[in-house]
Amino acid sequence: MNFNLDFSTLTIILAGALLLLTLHVVILVRNRVAAPARCRTRQDAEPPQPTDKPVSIVVYARDNSARLEALLGDLLTQTYRAPYEIIVVNDCGGYACSDVVTRLSLRHANLRMTFVPEQAHNLSRKKLAVTLGLKAARYPYVLLLNAECRLQSPLWLAAMSRDNDMVTLGNAVITPDADTPDMSPLMKLDAANTAITWIAAAEKRRPYRGTGYNIGYPTATFFAKDGFAGTLNLKAGDDDLFVNKITTPANTRVELSAESQVDITTGDARQLYRELKISHYFTGRTLPCHPVMATAPYVLWLSLAVGIAASWLAWPNLTVAAAALVMLLTQWIVLARTWHKSGIALGYPTGSFSVIPLLLILPFHNLRYRLASRSNKSQHYTWQKQKKI
Repeated sequence: MNFNLDFSTLTIILAGALLLLTLHVVILVRNRVAAPARCRTRQDAEPPQPTDKPVSIVVYARDNSARLEALLGDLLTQTYRAPYEIIVVNDCGGYACSDVVTRLSLRHANLRMTFVPEQAHNLSRKKLAVTLGLKAARYPYVLLLNAECRLQSPLWLAAMSRDNDMVTLGNAVITPDADTPDMSPLMKLDAANTAITWIAAAEKRRPYRGTGYNIGYPTATFFAKDGFAGTLNLKAGDDDLFVNKITTPANTRVELSAESQVDITTGDARQLYRELKISHYFTGRTLPCHPVMATAPYVLWLSLAVGIAASWLAWPNLTVAAAALVMLLTQWIVLARTWHKSGIALGYPTGSFSVIPLLLILPFHNLRYRLASRSNKSQHYTWQKQKKI
């Protein structure tokens, strides 16, 4: 074993390729991964200011009266100087959701309710509910939530309404009930990866999706783009296909301040994660590709393979092996620290030491869900077979 500069041409090519891959990770990938942490730091330094612009809040509720009551408690105690109204769209929630709204509306004149017709079939009930909510809204700017959401601050409304002329993309974190299991570390990293991808794209002025659990836009923008026309036959798509249709580099902003954060409270966090992932794989096939983030795990695998190959070809010369180890460690340390910070900003903290192993597993994890999204395509549509008489 020795250290010298006598290398074969192939070894030099492989070492050069590893250097380029390292620069790709340290510069491009790191820049994208750091986007949520940068945005959170910047917005936390600028607390939401009171505004005189009225806002409508549309809440989609379906068989979840207890969670609806908790959310309405959060909404009705918001610190907001301008008028705001809350419209609950009850989708076959029975009397329980109606009772909650009726009882609270006796003390709060800004709370009211509408219904999704029970006979509405062969179209997305969630999209129909949102459409009905926007048509019922009195004010020109609307914020959207689901009944499962919980707000972390009485300034949520002020934070999400910083600019009432823009499409506002907020963040929502899947949170289990106290006595139910949380998502696995791999699921949390993947959820963070998904959010990082669309947040980084929006920060680069290429918005294409958000989360339907925490989003706002002018009603005029919704109706100018014909709402959900063209995708009503799909159960999902309200937070990716529709957002991709209405957003432009000039009309979209991301809101990640501590005040704007929303928790999605659910009895089975893992099941909700699976449902959302499979759904987004199906609807996301026509969305823009973002190769820097999409290929990041593969770049780590390729870097590892190139480093091993170059070291093996140069053996027993350890110069290449030492250089390869330095470059690989540089990639891993930079990416792990950056990912850890953005994971915290998004509400999906991942330990620095587990980031790289989880990223290496991620392609196989994603393949499983990609195949699942294609195995039963009919589940993504609203078509219903007519019963034979």
